[in-house]
Amino acid sequence: MSGASYYDIDDILSVQERVPCVLQVDLDGLGSSGSGGTSKVHRNSRQTLPFWMADRLNEEDYVNMEVSPMFSKQANRMYAASPESIQLRAITQHYYQFGLHVGDLIPEVPQVLRNMYMQRLQKIAQISQQGQNVESLDFVQSLDKSEAHMLKLCQNSQRAMAEWQQNKAYTLKKAPVLP
Repeated sequence: MSGASYYDIDDILSVQERVPCVLQVDLDGLGSSGSGGTSKVHRNSRQTLPFWMADRLNEEDYVNMEVSPMFSKQANRMYAASPESIQLRAITQHYYQFGLHVGDLIPEVPQVLRNMYMQRLQKIAQISQQGQNVESLDFVQSLDKSEAHMLKLCQNSQRAMAEWQQNKAYTLKKAPVLP
């Protein structure tokens, strides 16, 4: 797992994403029977589990974790072809943060994340120069949480730069001890 803070709520939410797994052992009492009781979940059955659970169970050889559909080879090709058209918020609000966790397991994911982020970051920087009322743009609606935060930082930087250029950012005052 990545080295995020234990108390980081965004990191906690990012590992809630479900990933496909195949059970390697029979588990009693975890399935549901139609009559309201519990039953056995059999070996080789497919389950989707939260990443935090699947990762730990995978380490203990209780499950074989499969590649999340959002990081499949087909999805990665789509991201590489047109990163700006991807609706990341529709996929998950914590796409990059979840990708960092998955990147610990799938070696090609960090490079895909980096390339996509760098291309989308250029567009974020361009949009930030358009002013404050950009929330209705389709691209802005597609941003994941980290990209939306980056847009806000870029907009604040643009505003601070404009204030500085107009000499509104800082005013020098005479110290009270001087005559």
